[in-house]
Amino acid sequence: MNVLHPPFVHFVIALPVAALFSQLTYLATKDLTYSKAALRILAFSLLVSFFAIYGGYIDAQKILQDHNILDNGLNILKQHRNFGFVVVAILFVATVTKYLAVAKESISYEKLSLIFIIITITATLYQGNKGGSLVYKYSAGIDSKIIKTRVEQSKNR
Repeated sequence: MNVLHPPFVHFVIALPVAALFSQLTYLATKDLTYSKAALRILAFSLLVSFFAIYGGYIDAQKILQDHNILDNGLNILKQHRNFGFVVVAILFVATVTKYLAVAKESISYEKLSLIFIIITITATLYQGNKGGSLVYKYSAGIDSKIIKTRVEQSKNR
């Protein structure tokens, strides 16, 4: 099964962490270069998040079509999809706030940006945990033969 979602999602998880370090460096040094770097990192993360959502949509369709998921995972898959939009909305707010901070050279917006970056990181880590459980606990996207073997093994325990 070809998967589009994971390669993009890893950028959405990692880039806000890089933006956090850049933002903290800006707040420590007041060097505007770091603030602008944090903005660019967040903007790139936001761009990549659209590819992650598209990839997630395509992958979920394939998973549902081929029934490559344990039954209990269907509910988690729906939650993962819905919260994905929340994560992108939070990332959007963080990016816009960061843009305003750079445009207005406002320390208040910079501090608010820091809070939104931390919220973004928290939300993406939670979302990543749910996504990981889809694969490792509910076998989402795993070949149906392997799923059947796992179901049989769980019945024998």
